[in-house]
Amino acid sequence: MVEGAVNNSDEKSFYGKRSRTILATIGVLVTACILYFSGLGGYPLLDPDEGRYAEIPREMLESGDFITPRLNYVKYFEKPPLFYWMTAGSMALFGQKEWAVRLVPAVSGFLTLLLIMGLGKKIFDGKTGVMAGWIYLTSVIPTVLARLPIIDGFFTLILTATWATWYLGYKASGIPKKRLWYCISWACLGLAVMTKGIAAIALTGLIAGGFILCRRDWRALSSMAWAPGLLIFAIIVVPWHWAVSSENPGFFHFYIVVQHFDRLTSQEHAKPFWFFIALFPFGMLLWTAFFFPAVARSFQKAFNALRSSREDEGQGEAVLFLVIWIVAVIGLFSLSACKLVPYILPAYPAMALLMAHFLRGEGQGKRSVRWGVAILAILLMVFAWVLMPVAARQDALPMSELALAIRVGQAGLILSSILLAVSFFKRRLIPFSTGFAMVLLLPAMLMVVPSVAKYRKVGGFIKAMPTPLPPEIKVAEWRNYDQALSFYTGRRTILVDEIDELAYGSSLGNHEDYFLTGEGSLRRLAKEVPLLVNIRPNDWPKVQKWETMQPVAANSTNIMIGNKAFFRLTGLKPWPDSAIKPPPLLLMPRLREQKKAP
Repeated sequence: MVEGAVNNSDEKSFYGKRSRTILATIGVLVTACILYFSGLGGYPLLDPDEGRYAEIPREMLESGDFITPRLNYVKYFEKPPLFYWMTAGSMALFGQKEWAVRLVPAVSGFLTLLLIMGLGKKIFDGKTGVMAGWIYLTSVIPTVLARLPIIDGFFTLILTATWATWYLGYKASGIPKKRLWYCISWACLGLAVMTKGIAAIALTGLIAGGFILCRRDWRALSSMAWAPGLLIFAIIVVPWHWAVSSENPGFFHFYIVVQHFDRLTSQEHAKPFWFFIALFPFGMLLWTAFFFPAVARSFQKAFNALRSSREDEGQGEAVLFLVIWIVAVIGLFSLSACKLVPYILPAYPAMALLMAHFLRGEGQGKRSVRWGVAILAILLMVFAWVLMPVAARQDALPMSELALAIRVGQAGLILSSILLAVSFFKRRLIPFSTGFAMVLLLPAMLMVVPSVAKYRKVGGFIKAMPTPLPPEIKVAEWRNYDQALSFYTGRRTILVDEIDELAYGSSLGNHEDYFLTGEGSLRRLAKEVPLLVNIRPNDWPKVQKWETMQPVAANSTNIMIGNKAFFRLTGLKPWPDSAIKPPPLLLMPRLREQKKAP
């Protein structure tokens, strides 16, 4: 009877824990849907990245050529096409809308979250997996990049699948299971190469090879399903590379040598070697408070697993794999002189798993974690106090646009500070409080984005004009290229004194009418055709002296001007020259007043 009572109690405890895990999983996924998918179509594209990765798929749909990517109607071989294909598919299904463009990274972020939770359950336990998903979801860099249509979010999804399935193949007990997991990993590696090129191979080689070397498990090399795996990899990778190189003889030199190896020493976006090492912790924002204790404990466990030659070190072996994952991503991209923040996104799934493992274990009992929470609570309260004065000193956006977002941000900071203060005494609340604090702060951040798009980007101007623009109108840009111009106008942009990333593509074929040089060429064009031109504010004094172009619209970083033929065709009314003032500035296109019939 006593044994039955004990068994009944254990059963209730088991089902109680399971139901709490299920509820936590649902909570994480619902929060992810809100953070990743809400308001995706609420603001115009943000150049340069959003405009670029929307325009390339748009041109694919327009031309019907899905082999040779083009940007502004010239060949563009900087990246393989898988991400472009996915975005083009989304636009083909849902229309050429901003939310359709942003849907691919949002879905990628959500699927990456599921992979993290699933891998955490496999290598640690279900609760650790859920917590890892919560940490990843409420880290700032992963969340922001899940809402931006750039390649790195989709690349991170495919890489996470590649490395997770490789490790599951390594740990699988039977040969059929091993071969299945390894074949899936080979397929994912092929998709990763089709997303961002040979960087996927280099990273995967570093992680898998580094792990096998550290474990001194040479037998693992022979069990990696090389024959079927390489065949699957080739089926995915070879057809497009063969087709595009057949149509474009210079493709491989530019794609391999220039885009991969020359970037190692390129001064474009150059940053010091330590840039990613310093940035990585702060990409987790509030979780940075626990980053260093978690990393220290993880490296200790990894070192213990490194010293052991036993076949199975349990969770220590998993920690070693995740540490190698992070070191490989940060290390490889640190070797390149060219550094952009999204490059290190593939390291965050592993870091979320390590931090969850730490906090689910001894982490919450450590004094460093509790004091990290206390310091975080104090800092958030200080930020709430200084937010308004700091915002008042900037001139990029008017305070009238920021007032509500600032109030929401201050409320979020204060509530977050209180929540973290409570968790200082209730240690089991630390993971929930830290993540939920980020959830409270994100609405204020997202509220600012539409204002940034309105006051600093060009998409809103075109959307406010009579659409579609008459086909006779030519669109040009002087000393810059905002890719969204082509996306919204549906036509090629004439670039004056600007070539940049289109240098290689412009050298293939005859494009001289669309890449002009000198102020005189723009003035000549304004006399010949109906013309809409986007310029930067510092060029306005020069253009004003021409007396042939008048302002159509303007904001803090762009002034759109048109000639008389443009205004006649569109029915828009020019702004007076005196309306162009220092930022913050916003002048939207305005229709000419219609004369009332007598």
